Amino acid sequence: MRTPDISRQVVGSSLVKSSSQVDVLADFLQVSRQKLKLTVLFSSVVSGWSPAEFHASCDQKGATITLIRCGRLCFGGYASVSWSSRGLGSSQCWLEDPRAFLFRFKYDSHQKTVTEIQRFDRNGAGGELYSRADYGPTFGYKHDLFTFGQVSPGQNQTVLSDVRGNGTPSFSTPSLLYDASSRDACHPTLEVLQVGTAKAADGLEELEQPWLSGFPWAQEDAKKVQDKVFQYDPKQAGLSVPIINILLCGGVGAGKSSIVSTIDSICQSRISRRAPHGQGTGSLTRMLRKYTFFQPETKKPVKWQMWDSMGWGVDDYKRGELGFILDGNLLNMCDLAGSISTRTEGFKVQPSLQDRVHCMVLVVPCNAASDEAYMARLHEMRQFARDREVPTLVFLSKIDTYDPDVIGNDLAKTYHSSRLLHLVEELEESAGVGGRKDILPVKSLSNEMGPTTELSALMCKALEQALYAAEDYVTEYGDRIACNITSELSDSM
Repeated sequence: MRTPDISRQVVGSSLVKSSSQVDVLADFLQVSRQKLKLTVLFSSVVSGWSPAEFHASCDQKGATITLIRCGRLCFGGYASVSWSSRGLGSSQCWLEDPRAFLFRFKYDSHQKTVTEIQRFDRNGAGGELYSRADYGPTFGYKHDLFTFGQVSPGQNQTVLSDVRGNGTPSFSTPSLLYDASSRDACHPTLEVLQVGTAKAADGLEELEQPWLSGFPWAQEDAKKVQDKVFQYDPKQAGLSVPIINILLCGGVGAGKSSIVSTIDSICQSRISRRAPHGQGTGSLTRMLRKYTFFQPETKKPVKWQMWDSMGWGVDDYKRGELGFILDGNLLNMCDLAGSISTRTEGFKVQPSLQDRVHCMVLVVPCNAASDEAYMARLHEMRQFARDREVPTLVFLSKIDTYDPDVIGNDLAKTYHSSRLLHLVEELEESAGVGGRKDILPVKSLSNEMGPTTELSALMCKALEQALYAAEDYVTEYGDRIACNITSELSDSM
């Protein structure tokens, strides 16, 4: 009988060698074995028991399986969110992961057949992952699975010890997964494997049907959406403002300024370098800057404008600056790197509805969606908008580099990407917006010589939804003012 070839599904592993192992892991993950792809990111054989090497290889890599083998025993854990290098304070290191679990199985005496298969799910206590800079992958409040790390300052690395925390176990394990006393005798080996979906290049296919149907990929349909966006008129929509204000907000390097330049490129049918953008250690945008655009054919100014804000870092936007931006207190070219107050030059004490932000767009690069620190800041930013009832959308950027095998090869396959779908589903829970309809994939110009039909379709469809959200806000805001005036008149009679 021919042994199944797993070389396309398992890359670089010295632990996962048989189809029976792949079957077990696929069952644990509740996916089809044929669609599972595992790629080794870290190996104790290659890199030793080094937390620094682990984090350098595994941070921000998405879902992973940690697999340890001691003799005939294999055990480990699954993390659906990315590992990251957190500080040494324990409160900063816990990550919640509703999809995490631990597992254990054994080999028979011939080292081929898998037996005694067990999966241990989370029990709802939280703290499923412990992502500390000087620890390897560790699971659970009570260190239900401790792999390796520097438990005490100045000590050597501890490997597979019975280190236990003081908290409640996060998983339904009846006891320790392993016997630390037999550690040295069994010569343990550990691997961290990235969990992915096998693509067509691996002899398997991406989603046959798009997870969002009816998208205007055809040139004629894309042109209709483009005309609708750039010819949009608030007055024709019955609004009381002449111009719609859309604010771009995101972390350093999120791609906000690239989005501005891409929109301008669509308007001009050529590459535009209007907004400064690129790689760096800090935000290239230091000022609140207003961008106006012109219709591609008539060259008339469009009746909405984009405001680009400074990318948030660790210490930015801590003094309520975003509230001033949303309320319309600040003028174009206001320096956001300095201190903002009512004494700031040009500060509008009583801004009108026309001055306010009508829709806030949070720009989230795909590789940051599983970054807990990034998402925590995003929630802080979103709360400013929520307090003011300003609608918030997510523009999901850098989709082509997130899934180069599907989207990178054909942008029109964006909604065929199972990897992107999984990310959107995670963001539905973590971003706190109004569901999948408010998470909009976009791509900025990068390796193109000009805007393509597919690129324009994605960007313009996202802008269309931002305009609709702004329209609803302006209408609702006007209704509230009208109700307040009516109430005040009634009280005065």
